[in-house]
Amino acid sequence: MRLRRWLVAGAAAVTLASGGVLAGPGTAAADNGDGLSACNSGEICFWRYGNAVLWTKQFWYNADHGGYTWWAGQATDVRMQDDAVEITNRDTQCRVRVGNLSAASGIWTWREFPNDHVRRDLGAIRNTNDRHERMC
Repeated sequence: MRLRRWLVAGAAAVTLASGGVLAGPGTAAADNGDGLSACNSGEICFWRYGNAVLWTKQFWYNADHGGYTWWAGQATDVRMQDDAVEITNRDTQCRVRVGNLSAASGIWTWREFPNDHVRRDLGAIRNTNDRHERMC
């Protein structure tokens, strides 16, 4: 009887652990950084307006920007793809690159940013941001 309870408990633990892996960082739509307005340690933060405090979007991981919206003190329905002007890379380990995919040629243009916590202009890909990737 004890052995059966132990096996059932073990099977339940494995099920929960595998479910946790499936619901982890790979779920793109759930990547909202820590959910706070401030750009905090570990986050990759995008800004809609130069030097603005609000209108941000934070991430922990790589992401295609389609489907994400800006945070302006509350959730908005304004898409962040092709609408960012600045980035702050507060990732604790990696540089980040931000890319734009040309619809005409199918070629990506990338710009890299160090993890130095400095707020930087996106430059040549300003308002043409399609995705970002951590470069570890």
